[in-house]
Amino acid sequence: MNPDDVAYRKSARNMALILAVMAITILAAIFIPPYLNPSHDEFQTAVSTDSGFGFAMSLTLNSTAVQPLGHLALTAWLNSTSDSIQNITSQESWTYPQSGLWTLPCIGGWPIGIGVMEGHYTEDNYTLGTLLPLNPPDTKCLASSPPQYLLLYPHSSEAQASINGSLSPWLLRMEFTFGEGSLGQNALPASQRGSGLPQGVYTVVLADEWGDVLTASFQVT
Repeated sequence: MNPDDVAYRKSARNMALILAVMAITILAAIFIPPYLNPSHDEFQTAVSTDSGFGFAMSLTLNSTAVQPLGHLALTAWLNSTSDSIQNITSQESWTYPQSGLWTLPCIGGWPIGIGVMEGHYTEDNYTLGTLLPLNPPDTKCLASSPPQYLLLYPHSSEAQASINGSLSPWLLRMEFTFGEGSLGQNALPASQRGSGLPQGVYTVVLADEWGDVLTASFQVT
């Protein structure tokens, strides 16, 4: 075969290979799920959703980026959207098992909980993620009965919880600081402990006992 023909065919094969790689790269960028290739522009420090039970559930992050040894402050609350007192019957319709969420210690039947998982997820696909194990509060608590219902004051996070026939004032708000120290003992391999959170994208999940869910993502850099 003519040497020029050999060189031409080799050049053509190389060009075809380059074009194929470029095409695969472009298609991957378009179709790879967002939880594997998220856009940082999607990250928000505040999210909220209206529940069908007369309140809004809200979540804020003090930042959308944190260093491996840093900490992220999370704040979550329920706020009545009604002009009058709302009587909301307690339910056990958690989207996640409550045991996997961080809630206020020593309060039986606390209606909201926070979880964190690696990866970028939204309200549309959060069930694909796995919650990281979080350390339970150190506080030793006496058994506490859950409320039968909550009376929410108009446009407020203040409520009265009906517990065994008595009303107890509750503020439906909680704060949680997330960092490596928040993780359970087996959340990270032994070789990584003490080095901080692995780099990547994480998603905070806020859920309530009526089945409402919020998500917000941040990045460890």
